Amino acid sequence: MTSKKMRNVVLAFASASLLGSLLIGVPAAKAATGKNCKLTTPTAAAQCDAITVGAVGKVTSLDPSNSLRTSNQNYISKFLIQGMLWRIASDGKPKKDLLSDAKQSSDGLTWTLTLKDIKYSDGKTQVVADDAVFMFELLKKAPVPQLAVLDDVSAPDAKTIVIKTKTRFNDLPFAMAGIYFWMNPRALASDAKYWEAPLSAGPYRIKEWKLGDDKMVIEANPSYWAKPAVKQVTYVAIPDPVTRVIALRQGTIDYAFDLPAAIARGQLADKKVFRWQPTQLQGTFTLDFNLREMEGCKDQVVSAASCLTPKKQPWHDAKVRQALSMATNRKAMADIAFFGDVKPSCSITWPGHPAYKCQNPDRTKQNLAGAKKLLAEAGYPDGFPITITVFNRPGWADAIAVIAAEWRKLGSKMVVTTEPQTDAVGGARQTSGEYQVQFSGATGALPSQILNIYWGKGGAWQNWSASSSNTADLQALDAAVTEKDQIALIAAIEKKLWDESAHIPLGQRAVFGASRLPANVFSNVKGNDHYFVKQSPPLS
Repeated sequence: MTSKKMRNVVLAFASASLLGSLLIGVPAAKAATGKNCKLTTPTAAAQCDAITVGAVGKVTSLDPSNSLRTSNQNYISKFLIQGMLWRIASDGKPKKDLLSDAKQSSDGLTWTLTLKDIKYSDGKTQVVADDAVFMFELLKKAPVPQLAVLDDVSAPDAKTIVIKTKTRFNDLPFAMAGIYFWMNPRALASDAKYWEAPLSAGPYRIKEWKLGDDKMVIEANPSYWAKPAVKQVTYVAIPDPVTRVIALRQGTIDYAFDLPAAIARGQLADKKVFRWQPTQLQGTFTLDFNLREMEGCKDQVVSAASCLTPKKQPWHDAKVRQALSMATNRKAMADIAFFGDVKPSCSITWPGHPAYKCQNPDRTKQNLAGAKKLLAEAGYPDGFPITITVFNRPGWADAIAVIAAEWRKLGSKMVVTTEPQTDAVGGARQTSGEYQVQFSGATGALPSQILNIYWGKGGAWQNWSASSSNTADLQALDAAVTEKDQIALIAAIEKKLWDESAHIPLGQRAVFGASRLPANVFSNVKGNDHYFVKQSPPLS
């Protein structure tokens, strides 16, 4: 079947799913529909009284040391209800948030930060420099590769934070504005129960949420130094992507970032009501192989038939992983599953970045003949059974269906099972190691951030896959001053990633979002999935 015909089949199936879902209806969120938003209202006053956001899943943890901290629904909610030294603005760049001043020493190894005079959302607890020391100590228990360059964080007085780095790190503001470093008071946050209702030094505070709820309501934090343009935001978990489209069309929600593009374009076509927000993310779709020994495999893997002898899994051989990369039709995946919104790629660093360079000899082209040759050399001329798992995100299940169809051409024993699953199930299986290969993706404001996920010790996918890592490579990249040096170091890391091929890049991540809201009031930051709310005065 040609890509065009298969794409038409996917569209027809999607339309049928939509009609079926319309008959079922959507969960009643009883939210604002965007009518409370007025373009003429000054930013100093609330432009929207209340908005509702359709989220992929429910918030399951706010603890920065929890293993689930890297799950999308958990960290996107924290950006608005946690205080940050730097915060990513709508343009995708870090701006000072709780800081009034930040200076880097001439040798680049010391940063001296000065805090604004601000209290937490309880209106009485002062934000102090020791809160940053506390977070640094907390993250030592759950190391973050993006912050591995930090050598020491101290507080000479209540308003001054001194950060010492192991090497020069000019991009420290990007790292500190990421998904890990939140300001919380030591005296309260030392108790694990604190994270069920943490205080906020950010623009919003929790109004309504309990662990396990499908809904979280946050409201403007009166103690924050600026005034958000929206008084209240409600997150509603709507796991089914088609249902998110329906909810937006019916006005049950006001905004959704992750929608099935083909369906959304059709159902939300009225430009007087909806604003489309297609976004090329600073990130990559990847196939990630489990390189663990997998003892007791038949008891752990859902499909016992796809589990071979422990310690002798075919995908433990780099030649096999490279063969599967060669057999993947990246263009078909991008065209069919993502309707051309995804750009095929062969590097963890995304296309469009100056450091983007394929280390895969075939670049993005499919090479079935070469794949069969490599499989034969590895001892699997007829293939083997394998299961591809994937999170429940728009287009992702279609993507692995396309990949599986191509892999099945590699031999009579190449039995490829596709297994879409909820985020909760997928997250649990990542942590326990009960998967074989997974389709997923990561984003980062800088190449070093996304490379840390795959190549840094303790990085999310490095940890889940038990793949190789080299912190020294990444620290050298952090310390590089010129763009030329950075590009050369990134190329060297990408070559090592290809040689191992535990993480196979497929395409630049793309997300289709849509909104009923006025422009620039509530959206995602440029190139990433963090929420941004307009405020006065703005971040600077």
